[in-house]
Amino acid sequence: MQEFRKRFISTTVLSFLFMLLLLFGNPFVSIFFYILFCVILFEYEKLTVKILQRQQFFKIFLLQILLLFFTILEINEIEIVYLFFNNFITFLSISVFFNTIFLLYKKNEMINLILSNLIIISFFSLISILQSPNGLYIVLYVVILVSAMDIFAYLGGKLFGKRKIIPLISKGKTIEGTIIGLSFTIMISYFIKDLMNFNVIYSLIYGFFIGAIAFSGDLLESIFKRNIGVKDSGKLIPGHGGLMDRFDGYFLVIPFLYISIN
Repeated sequence: MQEFRKRFISTTVLSFLFMLLLLFGNPFVSIFFYILFCVILFEYEKLTVKILQRQQFFKIFLLQILLLFFTILEINEIEIVYLFFNNFITFLSISVFFNTIFLLYKKNEMINLILSNLIIISFFSLISILQSPNGLYIVLYVVILVSAMDIFAYLGGKLFGKRKIIPLISKGKTIEGTIIGLSFTIMISYFIKDLMNFNVIYSLIYGFFIGAIAFSGDLLESIFKRNIGVKDSGKLIPGHGGLMDRFDGYFLVIPFLYISIN
């Protein structure tokens, strides 16, 4: 239970800080997430090699510049291309193209290609969501549900877990814990449905999909870590590991939500 205590405290503190940040609103929230994703990009690259090479520093720097320009343009509601593509499509395409070319040149495996591009896509989706009229409440809704899935799946697995759901990928995840986490996520989605102006049916559907997709994002990072032979992406957050370990559930959830509400 000591590990769960650390995990719960970390989640509570991070949630409190996020709630505090919401009081300031935009552009502070967008800038905060820009900084957060810059750290995640660096953490990801650091995991793939023992020593970062010059090309990787260049790649990180270029991606961070693209993310920064996109964030500034979205905050100030400036469109640089008016005909066929908006800022989202333009900057996302450039970033994913550059990242993919670099990974193919370095002969990275497919899981690296998928996860690194998902991190980029989730950032652009998040910044775009934050600029929408209900953006802060949408992000709050996602944070509550993904955190609920993480906490209750972990706790349910520790208390009642017997059957491993995918032992070859993750030894800690159980069928019982996943069901408990998903059940609580659906229930909490119902109670906070007003954040999204959902009716009962929509709240239950979104609760299920967000819980299931967050779980899939967690599994995806587990495959990546298993492939490179590490347990955690870092040691920054007690009970979780690194930032990637804490935010892996969002890498799939945020693009899903961006697509579904637009």
